[in-house]
Amino acid sequence: MQLPVFLLILRLLFIVLLYLFLMQVVIAITRDLKKTATTDDATGRGSPVFGHLVVVDSGPSVVVQPGTRFDLAPHTNIGRGPTNTIQIGDNFISSEHTRLWIRNGTWYVQDAGSVNGTFVNNQPAREAMPANIGDVIRVGYIQFKLTQ
Repeated sequence: MQLPVFLLILRLLFIVLLYLFLMQVVIAITRDLKKTATTDDATGRGSPVFGHLVVVDSGPSVVVQPGTRFDLAPHTNIGRGPTNTIQIGDNFISSEHTRLWIRNGTWYVQDAGSVNGTFVNNQPAREAMPANIGDVIRVGYIQFKLTQ
């Protein structure tokens, strides 16, 4: 009599664990869908694009290729982390690497405390530094050209 009760408890426990697992899968999918929707809004889909960054030299990176173009929002963050406007999963790019913003028609670039630095025309951008259309912005070892 003990064995059937034990087997029944095991079956019920298995069903409960299966439902908990399925619930976690649904929660993870829902979070991912919400994150994708937020990222789509942040990248400017449905809103005006204020400029572009075009990869001119990817250095040792295999993540992006020369010619890859990224749209710029009025406030754009570049890094590996999920909260960045432009996410680049390169080992030489910090989680939060670079900030770009436009004010009165002028772009500004500033390093966000990264390890490998941010440069505008080979000048370190430790503080906010203006950048003009055509300037080369280096994030880690990836070089971008700022375009309209």
